Amino acid sequence: MNKKTAKIIIIISLSIAFLLTISINWLYSNFGHLTLEEIVFHLKVPMEGTSTDMIWKYLIQCPWKIIALTIIVSILLIKRMKEPDNKKEIKISVGIAIVLFVASMTHVVIATDIIGYVYNQTNDSNFIAEEYVNPEQVNIQFPEQKRNLIYIFLESMETTFASKENGGISEKDLIPEISQLAKQNLNFSNTNTIGGAYTPTGTTWTIAAMTAQTCGIPLKIGVEDNSLSEHSTFLEGAHSIGEILDDNGYHNFLLLGSDAVFGGRKNLFEQHGNYEIWDSESAIAEKRISEKVWWGYSDDNLFKFAKEKILNLSEQEEPFNFTMLTVDTHFPDGYECEECPNKWDEQYKNVISCSSKKVGEFVNWIKQQDFYENTTIVIAGDHLTMQSNFFELQEGQEYEKKVVNIIINSAIEVTNTNRQYSTMDLYPTTLGALGATIEGNKLALGTNLFSDEQTLIEKYGFEHVDKELKKVSKFYDNNILVENKEGM
Repeated sequence: MNKKTAKIIIIISLSIAFLLTISINWLYSNFGHLTLEEIVFHLKVPMEGTSTDMIWKYLIQCPWKIIALTIIVSILLIKRMKEPDNKKEIKISVGIAIVLFVASMTHVVIATDIIGYVYNQTNDSNFIAEEYVNPEQVNIQFPEQKRNLIYIFLESMETTFASKENGGISEKDLIPEISQLAKQNLNFSNTNTIGGAYTPTGTTWTIAAMTAQTCGIPLKIGVEDNSLSEHSTFLEGAHSIGEILDDNGYHNFLLLGSDAVFGGRKNLFEQHGNYEIWDSESAIAEKRISEKVWWGYSDDNLFKFAKEKILNLSEQEEPFNFTMLTVDTHFPDGYECEECPNKWDEQYKNVISCSSKKVGEFVNWIKQQDFYENTTIVIAGDHLTMQSNFFELQEGQEYEKKVVNIIINSAIEVTNTNRQYSTMDLYPTTLGALGATIEGNKLALGTNLFSDEQTLIEKYGFEHVDKELKKVSKFYDNNILVENKEGM
């Protein structure tokens, strides 16, 4: 091997090694509970609407480190090749570069659990096939007087943020308004304090969480499946709450403080329920905001716009399903608006408390409106926070992190709130809260919590359900994902 070839090998090996190591460390230090399923999914969907804050953070923190380390170590290794025993030093220098390259690849494999992911992608599970109940084949009856639905997805809102007294692990309650709403209204929990829903594999990021709660299924897109472009079908075989409500004369409306195209949300809600969508792009087009901040516009504007849209919907004759998603509590660190309190030592804590305050004020506003008597409100965290190292459990500490779930002004009462459930169960449960009767009380992989039917978590335990959902499912691919597949 001559010097020129050795130099090329050294520079390329080191460049890749430091790129992979620094990038993966940055990814997990900023994104926390990121799964390979989510990484694969986002490689296949439109990335328009991604917050530029995160992009700039990476560009500020990582490239210079990668370049600097590559240059410094390359110079040191190439300098060795000038030693008298030239051939030996060339081999040693190239060997060190290759070892660093292999070490970085190993680090990535371990950090992302690629081996486990590949294993699950090669092991077909019958779990979904055996447990799935096709919503289109279930008889669902609505009461003569149909109730309005206001469904509030809260970004990264988990029960952890509550005080220990209220069921969280915070010394002081970061979400006092949400805690109070949970105690005063319907909150399904398997403890004596505030509880919430499990988030199994395929439900742990925003679009996956919205899919779980509206369609009762995880979001499973394998590496071999086609890219989900803006104009492709999105889970062609799924049947959502939006479609059920649309078939029953509801006006479906989705409000977002970010670009609906991001992550495939536009496809999900347009194709499954014919939702009218109003997002950050809509706000710009109508000159309601002058420029984007954070992911689009912050939650102070979101709740202001929500009141306007709901009042307009309430003036129409048909019942409405108003769904919204908050954004300020998104990682990293959240967006601190002018209304955020300054009572905690961390920005993210202040943002969480601000979100809780806004939710409390919004619910109070709804209760003062004429339409409230015939309206059910569902408040649900979309997934666990991805804020790195936020409320990490101490050694020996036992606590099951779950997302917030509250139902206000349900059409029916429930006798048993002691339940273990996942976000997929919120699909039929929301219909139950509207007073709809569901034949068998099961839709997709979800169970109506107003019934006595066991949820999958109660039947099998969370670990078993999560393990099975990680595996590939030919039934899911052929009957739910469907695109370019042959149905079974």
